[in-house]
Amino acid sequence: MFGGQCCFNDYVGGVFIVNERFTIQGDSEISKLVNRSRLLGKDSSLVLYGGGNTSSKIEETDHLGRKRTVLRIKGSGCDLRTITEQDFSGLYLQELLPLINLDSMSDEDMVDYLGRCMVSAAERRPSIETLLHAFIDALHVDHVHSDAICTLTNHENAEEIIKEVFGEDVAFVPYCRPGFTLSKIVQQFSGSYAVVLEHHGLVTWGNTHEESYLKTIELEEKAKEYINSHKLKKEKNLDTLKTDTRTSLLLRLRGQLSQKQKQIITIDETQLELANRRDVEKIATGGRSTLEHILRIGKDSLVISDSDDCKQTIQSYRDSYTNFFNQFQNRLPKGFDMHENIDPKVGLIPGVGCFGAGISLATAKRNTDIARHSHEAMVNVLDLFITTKNLTEEEVFDIDYWPLELYKLNLSPTVPNLAGYIFAFFGINNDREELILEKLLKKGAHVVVASTYTERLSGILNIYKTQVVLIEDNHVEEAIQKAILHYGGLDGVIMGENAALSNEQVNRLNEVFETQAITGLIITTSESLLNTDGNHELNSTSIIHASGKQTASEGILSILGN
Repeated sequence: MFGGQCCFNDYVGGVFIVNERFTIQGDSEISKLVNRSRLLGKDSSLVLYGGGNTSSKIEETDHLGRKRTVLRIKGSGCDLRTITEQDFSGLYLQELLPLINLDSMSDEDMVDYLGRCMVSAAERRPSIETLLHAFIDALHVDHVHSDAICTLTNHENAEEIIKEVFGEDVAFVPYCRPGFTLSKIVQQFSGSYAVVLEHHGLVTWGNTHEESYLKTIELEEKAKEYINSHKLKKEKNLDTLKTDTRTSLLLRLRGQLSQKQKQIITIDETQLELANRRDVEKIATGGRSTLEHILRIGKDSLVISDSDDCKQTIQSYRDSYTNFFNQFQNRLPKGFDMHENIDPKVGLIPGVGCFGAGISLATAKRNTDIARHSHEAMVNVLDLFITTKNLTEEEVFDIDYWPLELYKLNLSPTVPNLAGYIFAFFGINNDREELILEKLLKKGAHVVVASTYTERLSGILNIYKTQVVLIEDNHVEEAIQKAILHYGGLDGVIMGENAALSNEQVNRLNEVFETQAITGLIITTSESLLNTDGNHELNSTSIIHASGKQTASEGILSILGN
């Protein structure tokens, strides 16, 4: 145990680098808190996308010139990886500590009380777990959702294993939803070395920044060492689907998931081995590794292997969630209803990997990233302990519809009009067509650009990097494949004044739209759209001419209903 004497210089890739005495850098307590938080945040096996929280108890001068102890704690929804001093909320500690004497306190009363204790009403809403940090008798507290430690808690004999791995000095707390009650329970173990929270994560503390941080790293490493030395080693299956089969499946999948809101689909091929396991259903539905994952990617992942069954598989997922909601609807907080979109956000596809769905590529990739951590933790539980134990269905429902956590997700900006749409744009050759592209991207669309007009597009491409794929010619088939590979499908094609499509190319586009079960668009600002010599039976394609008298943006955006 470190006992506050820290001699590690850094922690890189699972290895302690020993050099000079390890110190958290910073010229003030708040700057050290920022740097400590970022050290934790850069390790995705500890926290992901706004998860976890850190704090320090710091002496500050109030508005009357008095020296007071202020709890500086991560603001709700802030990301530890990129956190700044402004992202830490300040609360007067002496106003929080009397709450220890209460027997109970509702979430609503707690939030209201915390708001009255803040240094400034203009600061961010403090973390849900503010009282947990306040009640621990130490200057610095860290809470992470460690993958490895959650693995050790998600089975029947969790407490026994925790004691075996960490010893008696590390306390184990059975599952309790974060809030006042959990804060009171953890406070009872302030004399312990650290606390492991079942199905939730790890809490460490110390009277130096270094002590709290290095406790986290030490215990995380011990958990990883136990997992790696005890789990069953299974033969890897890395078989992949044929390209045509994969393409068809992705198009059908996107079509089904885009019925209420257009979706971008991305694939994480690093999860191929997980998707190919015989126990893939258990991995998908055995429970999330920690509470935050339920809110971000839903309680279950989809498993889909046959494009022909795509529609029925997704409908079965919806029906299962609806039954889950109806069963526990009596627990629904006042003012809430069933989530508007109950479609799967992630899923495992044997022969492919893990798909993520979202209104942008960034959101879809975030979802697959979270899913990878959750799926890998479940695999480790199965390979270590054969069986799993996770939250009860009632507990899952209470997290899924927990107002304090849903508040964080509601901070997201308004969804752009064309979010989730995918276009291919051929033959950009002038300022008017450049304006069309810029307008589409501003409205949230993702675009495959096929053009030789690349130099003047560099500014736009730099701004909207994740929304654009560039092809330096007008090759239609390559553009279609890029759209499917990068974004999961295609909703329409926009033709520049000098671009044309052959009969064969139009038929190919119609096939792509038809597979997604959508009506795709072929849009032009010119009257000479098609280089064809025959009529087409285009059941899934609408060919539209935007008047040349309109501005390009007015024509196309009016066609798309904006």
